[in-house]
Amino acid sequence: MKSVIKITENIVEYTEIGVIKYVKNRKARNYTLRINQKGEIRVTIPRFGSQKQAEAFLFSREQWIKSKLLSIAQKNAHILLLKEGMEITVRDKRFLLSSGNNGNNLESAFWGILLKEAKRLLPARVEEISERCRLPYQGLKIKKMKSRWGSCTPGNSINLNSWLVLVPDHLMDYVILHELAHTVYKDHSPRFWAFLDKLCDGNAKSFRKELRMHQISYRVETG
Repeated sequence: MKSVIKITENIVEYTEIGVIKYVKNRKARNYTLRINQKGEIRVTIPRFGSQKQAEAFLFSREQWIKSKLLSIAQKNAHILLLKEGMEITVRDKRFLLSSGNNGNNLESAFWGILLKEAKRLLPARVEEISERCRLPYQGLKIKKMKSRWGSCTPGNSINLNSWLVLVPDHLMDYVILHELAHTVYKDHSPRFWAFLDKLCDGNAKSFRKELRMHQISYRVETG
């Protein structure tokens, strides 16, 4: 690694890994390296250590640093960044995201768009798949969920995440089939997965893997 810019006395930029912040900590006993989820790197220097030694320690961890930064970059690539005035495309419609003048923030405005479009698109699709597969259900609720795609109640009422309008059609159908399959099997037993795979024409495993690439993840731009 080669130092290209010395921004301040304790902040240095390297060609291979970017900006490093060196921090002296009198209570520290060893040199330590930390990388947060934004990819920001911090090296802690113990009381009797030096920045030159800290840099040698940094160089010794070069491969690990590159691997970690790549992992973070891949994860962050799937995070949707919400910005004032950005355009959001939901299937065949485009929307401008705005916090507006009514006290709403960008996050609630974003979920409001998803909920409106999900209620427009999902009920007919659920009904169509239910009739085709002969899997009746008792009710349908569409709502904001930050960690689940959907659920099925003991009484066979289906809940779906409004985020589904942002995923491809075949994955939307996969989630719907998953929840309808729970009207027959209430667990995730081998029988359930075999049944779901049959409903998906043998593609359940690949659909499940692909769905992970559309994780429910976003952050709001500030400042």
